[in-house]
Amino acid sequence: MTYNDLLQGYVDKNYELECYGSVKEPIRGKDKDYRLYKIVVNPECEKTLFITNGFHGEEFNGPISLLHIFDETTDFAKKNRIRLIVYPCINPAGFDLRQRYNPSDELEYGNNDFLRYEIKKNEWVGTLKNNEPFLRYKIVDSAAKEVRLLKHDVLQYQNPAPQAVLDIHQDCLKKEQGDFYAYILDKREVYLKIMKKLAKIAPVSKNIQAENIEGKRKVHYQIDKDGFIFLRDGSITDMFHRLGSEFAVCAETNTDLPLKKVCQINLIWIKELINLISK
Repeated sequence: MTYNDLLQGYVDKNYELECYGSVKEPIRGKDKDYRLYKIVVNPECEKTLFITNGFHGEEFNGPISLLHIFDETTDFAKKNRIRLIVYPCINPAGFDLRQRYNPSDELEYGNNDFLRYEIKKNEWVGTLKNNEPFLRYKIVDSAAKEVRLLKHDVLQYQNPAPQAVLDIHQDCLKKEQGDFYAYILDKREVYLKIMKKLAKIAPVSKNIQAENIEGKRKVHYQIDKDGFIFLRDGSITDMFHRLGSEFAVCAETNTDLPLKKVCQINLIWIKELINLISK
């Protein structure tokens, strides 16, 4: 499936695509223009679920799964009177090439980059260590052009911030202990109930060590025994949580997981977050 195929899928389902910008990328030796789109459903509703998808181009199951479950997603949102603001594929060139970042230049790496933390005077980092103190944070511009445009668009929704934010991702490294996990920032007991429902579909990744490297600085973290990562990493979920979103989740599924199960897992996350903010 190409980016154009993905967009056509939404058009065929009669959803209105709103363009918020365009980028030009070198594709196989030729420049190609990509228009960037969002979909807003139930614009009159006060409570909002914000969904982002496709930051990383090789994580193709995220955008494809959302297209498959979108009718059920919108039906459930309408039933519960929830506004949906959805960015179905943020990095279209990466999606077409099945590569993590856009192909423009290596300087545009880091396309899920929204916040910086000042841990010492004039020392800014993108990821905090566990319970690391900091002086302040600031919203920054990503090097990636598609994220600069996205950020300009999403910040119009900060007053008030959306009640819930879901960032859909796909882990492209084989995790033999399991097939899905989630980045969260708080509300462990709330999300643990959701994880137990998801565990009926696929195994949960558990007790896996990982690290984030920024120059000479390394931040070690892990997927814990319940499939959670607690990490302030400067991502869009981190930013919106700082801006006041009550629920902020980055959902990860394994590349080797069948698309049908990816659809089921992402749909459960969407429905459960809608249930939480509709109460």
